[in-house]
Amino acid sequence: MFKRALSMLMGVAAVAMAANPLTTKFYSADAAALVHNDSLFIFAGHDEQGAQGNNNKFFLMNDWHVLVTDDMENYHDYGAVLSWRTFKWASGNAFAGHCEYRNGKFYWYVAVHHKTIKQDEGFAIGVAVADHPSGPWKDAIGKALVTDNTPNDVALNIDPAIFYDGNDIWMYWGSWNAGRRVKLKENMIELASTPEDIKIRDFFEAPWMHKYRGNYYFSYASGYPSTTNYSMATSLNGPWTQKGVLNDKLDNSETNHQAIFKYLGHWYFMYHGANAPGGWTYRRSVNIDYLYYDENANIQKIKRTTTGVDKVNNTLVKNGTYRLTVSHSNLSFVEENGIVVQRPESEKDANQFWTVERSTKNARHYTLRNYGTGRYYCPPKTLLDTVKTSATACEIRIENASAAKGYYLYGDYDSDFVGDVLNVSKDSGMPVITWVRTGADNQKVKLAKATPPAVEPESSSSVEESSSSEVAESSSSSEVAPESSSSGTTAIAPRAARQGMQVPARKGYRDLKGRSFDRRIPYRVMF
Repeated sequence: MFKRALSMLMGVAAVAMAANPLTTKFYSADAAALVHNDSLFIFAGHDEQGAQGNNNKFFLMNDWHVLVTDDMENYHDYGAVLSWRTFKWASGNAFAGHCEYRNGKFYWYVAVHHKTIKQDEGFAIGVAVADHPSGPWKDAIGKALVTDNTPNDVALNIDPAIFYDGNDIWMYWGSWNAGRRVKLKENMIELASTPEDIKIRDFFEAPWMHKYRGNYYFSYASGYPSTTNYSMATSLNGPWTQKGVLNDKLDNSETNHQAIFKYLGHWYFMYHGANAPGGWTYRRSVNIDYLYYDENANIQKIKRTTTGVDKVNNTLVKNGTYRLTVSHSNLSFVEENGIVVQRPESEKDANQFWTVERSTKNARHYTLRNYGTGRYYCPPKTLLDTVKTSATACEIRIENASAAKGYYLYGDYDSDFVGDVLNVSKDSGMPVITWVRTGADNQKVKLAKATPPAVEPESSSSVEESSSSEVAESSSSSEVAPESSSSGTTAIAPRAARQGMQVPARKGYRDLKGRSFDRRIPYRVMF
């Protein structure tokens, strides 16, 4: 899709790179996101108001732009591809919209002012349709989908947002402290039910729904000037638990309008501010920062930045043998007796090399096999569990965390759980565990193509058990001798594991609390 997108950019300039706001080429607001075929499309309103002054205190908006990226750094603007004039029944005001892909078409729901129907504020929701986000767009039904005459509407019918969870298709909208939702028919252009109250306290406008770890998240603008707040529920029908402020009030902008989405393994928070030159309440600009969850699936408060998010590389990892280096410590992942730990780089240790093979069935899934032992990297889906290896192949999801700093190795992609060096430690021997993605560098792993050392044939070595249950020392440089570390963990001879032999118990190993354990048995991190 992105190749097609690039081919359609004739005469369309690239916008600003990897910083907030996304562009200073035009003022943008109320943006919605759509991920389609590994490209991110941004559907943004266009503020055209003049400089700050008493005569300019209203939103002047006549059209919408579409931007596209495949790396979160370079954005291409298709231009003003849709206008309120596309709708013959409309008279102006191109307010916030949301686009959804369905049935092979793109459906863009937007709020505009109706020419003739005005019982309250006169706003209505229309639907445009196209074969591609760049257009051409046309009115999908020749009339408004929601107007002031729609039963149980609200006084200000703006800010439509679509949510589809595999069953029903819902449209949410509203403003002035009144929100509604309604089911849509499969054709996306007819109401399938009567609008109903969303039943969210402190709602002002800008509804957005998403789902994560079995929970539904309803985010919205609250108060005016607005913060972005959110509520959680285990059902779309509630009951809803208020969770508080997600994004604080904005400098020099009274409105707060968000989109929350997952793209290439990252959760993002998109919003507008007045942070472009000349910006103010009626001259806003779209920004993107990271969104993170905690271990209990609560959303952490957004940290707004001027730098924006990191560039990512969305190309697939090529098959081959790699060294895996943790970004924060520059230490290598190595298998030791069935667990994964970090150690200083050694070209002679075959256990520091891993073979990546792409899945033939699942995109962005791979097997990660240790070159020295032949065992597979198989992370648990339980937080704080140590990452172990298995003789049986298992697929993991690998996503680029940062073009500069490496990849996330997902233990549970849907739950946002990744491989994490315990305690953000730089100590040699510290184990890798499963933890919720925080964006910290101890979760980012660089994959560098590498040539591993030859593994000695089985007949060239032996493992002897001494009377004190020690693993016999070897002069082979491919074997890692037991070694102390400040973490309290130690290495043991990997050759025995490579050859499938029983490793005798070695006493005196200790967990992170100083308790002794038998290192022969892969252990779970204990606290």
